Amino acid sequence: MAAQALGLHEVFQQLKTIAYGIWRKRWYLLVTSWIISLLGWGLVSTMPYRYEANARIFVDADTILPMIAKNLGIDVDTTRKVDAIRRTLITRPNIEKIIRRSDYLDRLASNDALLTEMVASLQRDIRIIPLDDGEYRIQYEIDEKRLSDKQRSEVAKNVVNSLLSFFLEKGGESGGSDVRQGQEFLEQNIREYSDRLSSAEAAHAKFLQDNLEYVGGDSKFLTRLDNAKKDLRETRNKIGELRVSQQTLQEQLKNVPPTIREARSARTKNGGDRDPLQERLADLQKKLDQLRILGFRDMHPDVVNVSRQIDALKVEMEQQQAEVAAEIEDAVQTGRASNLTTETPNRLYEELMLQNVQTLTQIKSMEQREAEQINQVAELEEKAKRVPEIEAEESQLKRDYNLIRKTYESLQKQKQSLDLRADVEGADETVAFRVVEPPVAPKKPSGPPRLLFMSAVLVGALVAGIGVALVLSQLRPVIITVEQLRASFDLPVLGNVTRTLSEQETKQRSIDLLLFAGLSALLFIVFAVFLAMDILGGPSLG
Repeated sequence: MAAQALGLHEVFQQLKTIAYGIWRKRWYLLVTSWIISLLGWGLVSTMPYRYEANARIFVDADTILPMIAKNLGIDVDTTRKVDAIRRTLITRPNIEKIIRRSDYLDRLASNDALLTEMVASLQRDIRIIPLDDGEYRIQYEIDEKRLSDKQRSEVAKNVVNSLLSFFLEKGGESGGSDVRQGQEFLEQNIREYSDRLSSAEAAHAKFLQDNLEYVGGDSKFLTRLDNAKKDLRETRNKIGELRVSQQTLQEQLKNVPPTIREARSARTKNGGDRDPLQERLADLQKKLDQLRILGFRDMHPDVVNVSRQIDALKVEMEQQQAEVAAEIEDAVQTGRASNLTTETPNRLYEELMLQNVQTLTQIKSMEQREAEQINQVAELEEKAKRVPEIEAEESQLKRDYNLIRKTYESLQKQKQSLDLRADVEGADETVAFRVVEPPVAPKKPSGPPRLLFMSAVLVGALVAGIGVALVLSQLRPVIITVEQLRASFDLPVLGNVTRTLSEQETKQRSIDLLLFAGLSALLFIVFAVFLAMDILGGPSLG
């Protein structure tokens, strides 16, 4: 609370200081207010009075003819007709006619430049305002300085009266000539588009005959080309795999001999392949197994005898194998045939050779297929180059045909509608115009609001005077309170002494105050005089 009280006190002291500073520069405030007020009031007093004239017209669109046309399927757009009249009402030719009809405006538009300027001014100031229930207001306001108040009033009435005449004339004009021209134009275009439609149909039919292979059907070139390329890639991948396999087989064949040299063994007459030593060793091994099955121990004489025979046969077989190996090595070094060995075909080599032949056969078959697929892809690619061109040409032909057909059908519908419309509009008028309120010459001005402008000038002058006094007081501020003195100087303040004015100073201050009050009151009196002059001395043409 103390902080708030202190803040309010400081705000009050600042406002007090500002008010005192403005009071000290009060003569600047008064002079500024007088100057701005006199200039502003003088400017407002020179503003010409505006005079406004208007007329009201009723457009009856609910006549019997539009109802009959609607039942026949014809949309007679009366609103569009009225809008067209509104748009053409303030065109330059009409405005020039209005200017030439008015003596006052004709004298002011003495050359082309002035005429153009006046046409633009009238087009800007003329208003055709739609009201409720089919009514329209034609309004015009003029503030031409070169004309007197009475002349401005007459000009406003004449302009609105001319606009009203044009409105009625435009509404009563028959559109028969435009309808006939429209019919001729449509007939000419229908004949032209009929020929173009026939040509487009013939061109499209001939195109389909010439390019039957490329258009229609389920087999599209791009799909066929993609499938052919896919088959070619699969064939090439298969060839690559087969070549890798064939290369692997060739490397294996290099490391596998075609024949195998093995020991020559005694053969039985019935074609047995086993070595006799091996047969004897197998028989003894079976006999030893039977003895052990019977329960004979290793020390039993029969077991010992059979074991000795088995060991002897093993030694004999080792000696025989050593002799064969030595003879084979000697035969290899000397190149002579060995009596103890013989060469037999290598079955692994034969199997690898068979696989190699089969792989080469598959490679040749795949290469033949690859060649055929390459030719097929090349043929399809060559044909596919024409596919976009053919499709684009067909699409263009279809677009041209559809566009011509739609335009032809639209022209036919417009021709039928226009024929019916010509019959309907040629029978009677579709819109009735009635003047509700004719224009009259205004007796009093419609503006400007001088009272409001003068009051605004007075308020603005006072605000400007206060602003000037405030700025000047802030340029040379003074200290009027002890608190300001303490805030401005870091020195102790023991107290303050009240100034005592002499009788002469008191008298002079009273005179200044009375003079300021008198001049301020005089400012408001002058304001009241201007208001009275505007109210009582304003134009009255009644």
